[in-house]
Amino acid sequence: MKSILLSLLLVSATGAYAGHHENEGTTDGAFITMMVQSDDPMAYIDALKSNSSAFEATGSTNAGFCLTRSGHEHPGQMFIWNAFNSLEEAMQAPLKYDPMLSPDAALSSLRRVKYAVTWKPIKPFKLAPGYERMIRVEVAPDNVAKFVAGMEATERAVEKAGHDLNIGVFVGIGGGKHEASTLHMRAVFRTAADFGKVLDEYYGGASFGAPWDEAFGYVTRIASDYIQECEQVYAAQ
Repeated sequence: MKSILLSLLLVSATGAYAGHHENEGTTDGAFITMMVQSDDPMAYIDALKSNSSAFEATGSTNAGFCLTRSGHEHPGQMFIWNAFNSLEEAMQAPLKYDPMLSPDAALSSLRRVKYAVTWKPIKPFKLAPGYERMIRVEVAPDNVAKFVAGMEATERAVEKAGHDLNIGVFVGIGGGKHEASTLHMRAVFRTAADFGKVLDEYYGGASFGAPWDEAFGYVTRIASDYIQECEQVYAAQ
């Protein structure tokens, strides 16, 4: 992961993901992430907001960005996501638009492509961008189901304590050496303040910390850990 400075995240999802941030969680669909490097991430974001041709070319239903706020491997690290209806559609997306072969001039001047990877959600996840913690973890295959169950229990416990939390767990497909052995865990809060409140309570001994700690007992290695601010910038008509 040393080379990741900016990622373009292509999210594949069911109709529950399409067109609206608030929805029920689902394990349908998949993610395709394309890692890129940008020297001017804000300009890149502005370009994505004003030019939806790449999103339209792939057939994505939704798209947005996540700007890294903590844990940077390089200034300006972030990722952009796009939503699709199925794994079948996600696998065809790079054939419709491959920035490594035919880059959009308006975007290629603002970033350099690193690599791409497809992600399959293995825990129900709703598309509702916010202030998010993204952790890549290694978990033994026999313990993956236990880790996912722990994340589900954590989500329920935090919500029972009066907070809004949306946790996703994803397995990588075709991520090369970068993502071959990791799960992608994402904890989504509405705002930075909401995230901070939950952390204050966690470190203060809140009971919802128990399922989180138990789940991470199955983690053999944390490969990366970021705080990111995320936003949707595109929805198909």
